[in-house]
Amino acid sequence: MKPHSRLTALVMGASLFTSLSVASAEPSHSTQASASKASKSPKKHTPRQVFNGWAVPESKLRVQPVKRPSGKIEISSLNEPGAHVSVNIYNPDGSYNEEALDQLNHLWRCRRTETEKSIDPHIFEVLSHVYDRFKKPISLVSGFRNQRRTTSYHYVGSAADFTIQGLADGVLKNFVESLDTGGMGIGIYPHAGFIHVDVRPEPSYRWVDYSPPGSSEMGQPKTKRTRAPNT
Repeated sequence: MKPHSRLTALVMGASLFTSLSVASAEPSHSTQASASKASKSPKKHTPRQVFNGWAVPESKLRVQPVKRPSGKIEISSLNEPGAHVSVNIYNPDGSYNEEALDQLNHLWRCRRTETEKSIDPHIFEVLSHVYDRFKKPISLVSGFRNQRRTTSYHYVGSAADFTIQGLADGVLKNFVESLDTGGMGIGIYPHAGFIHVDVRPEPSYRWVDYSPPGSSEMGQPKTKRTRAPNT
């Protein structure tokens, strides 16, 4: 074989080897399309449970008795702009101040029917603890509700939905839970932006409700407001 023929054969062999190597390294169009479809296929989404509740075991409750609060409450109604109450629920001798309770009962009235009811003063004591701790005005979302579901503690008159503007509702909930020696219901509504507290027979109960604002009988106010940053 002549030298130039031998050189030509070597060059052609090297080119063929390179072509085969590149072809084996690159995926085919069908493989690329399959990979693209796989990457674009939607992931399965498990819907979040709207309501999740549980009874609180005794071991999770506060052991030490809660000291009596100062009795001071500063609270406004989100359903009634301008309605503001600043009272002390106690008389100097430690008894309940009936005039202060009357003002709070009026603020707690059903906003749909304007019906008033005597509210269990123990719920006011819880709110006085809240005021003593954070030193900020409380915003009442819903108090007494004259509704069909008579088993609701809002109907019974021992519940409050409330928040504190500028305070995370998770922080507020955690503090109220620290007061529970037994016989309290505490729920948080992350989408609506408030917590629920009631006094009830034992056992205590907790829940998280992801319902949107205004759902069912949550008592969400119709007025616009700056919602607390929930955690």
